[in-house]
Amino acid sequence: MTPGEELRSVMRHFPGGVTVVTCGPEEDAEGMTASAVISVSLDPPLMLVSVQRDARIRDKILDRKHYAINFLAEDQEGLSRLFASPERSGGLEAAHSLGGGPGKTGAPLASGAIASVECELEATYPGGDHELFLGRVVAVHPGETGKNPLVYHEGGYPRLVPADGPGEAGAFMDSARGFDARLQGFGRRRGKQRG
Repeated sequence: MTPGEELRSVMRHFPGGVTVVTCGPEEDAEGMTASAVISVSLDPPLMLVSVQRDARIRDKILDRKHYAINFLAEDQEGLSRLFASPERSGGLEAAHSLGGGPGKTGAPLASGAIASVECELEATYPGGDHELFLGRVVAVHPGETGKNPLVYHEGGYPRLVPADGPGEAGAFMDSARGFDARLQGFGRRRGKQRG
């Protein structure tokens, strides 16, 4: 097994949120499913998306200098599968599948998503067989924030299940200092300190 294959095998065990990255006005729209998306900075607000070099959307982002990241909800698995398919449509058909209309940059937004974030391209970096697009956030569209996110893990889309109640959240053993820090109730204590 090559190092790349080993890395792919390991990363299957690391769950990630699912997005559809879009670019272009409706008649020239392009979209693709992406998990390699991160928030880089809050001041200034920056987002990074990793796009395979041979992906159809790559040249569109380079040409249009913008993109939108649509954070999918757990009931949008079909949208994720559609935009992950090599046979997916572009243009008006892609924009209509997303259903949210154009955003501030003109990039199509996904109706029913948890949120959409629009970015103007700041910089591009080589990333092996991918290109890394760093974008400055120009618009944030909160959406269906009451829904759970769509998660990809081990080749499928498992559902997040809430805990039945407060339980043993885990522990951290600091062997150098010799103590066991229980995490149970940690969130409640932190919340009280803030208030």
